[in-house]
Amino acid sequence: MPDKEQIETKLVAARARLLRAVEGLDVADWEWRPADGRWSVRMTLVHVGAAQWDHLEVANRFLSGQPATIPGFDLDAWNAAAVAGRAGWTVQQVLADLDAAHRATLAFLAALEGEQLSLPGSHPALAEVTVGQILRVIALHDNLHRRDIANLLQEMG
Repeated sequence: MPDKEQIETKLVAARARLLRAVEGLDVADWEWRPADGRWSVRMTLVHVGAAQWDHLEVANRFLSGQPATIPGFDLDAWNAAAVAGRAGWTVQQVLADLDAAHRATLAFLAALEGEQLSLPGSHPALAEVTVGQILRVIALHDNLHRRDIANLLQEMG
């Protein structure tokens, strides 16, 4: 099991790479959507922030012994609703939310004690995982969507 420092390193590096991928984009770049309906860069980053807050909520539930399962959970519908709920957010709001979620994640990680990283629970989309695995998923999620953004920007030309 990775330790707190390893997880922090992954979180910080993944977020830095994600933010570098969008440096210098103009408004048109942030809002461009392909004809197939995939998310724009802004919508993708809205999703990343919303998902990070959701992962933190699940991890907090694990720590407090509360259930994190949602009967009939549909990940695609959940993600679509989160993005739709933030549809009017500006780029500045999106970046501020990503920063706040990142800082909250690092603070959560720093506050973990003893074996709390290994505490298991049932994640609505991932089934049985530990608190540490949820935190690692946040970094993996950043990397996944950084690649999506790179593909969008390449398609834009």
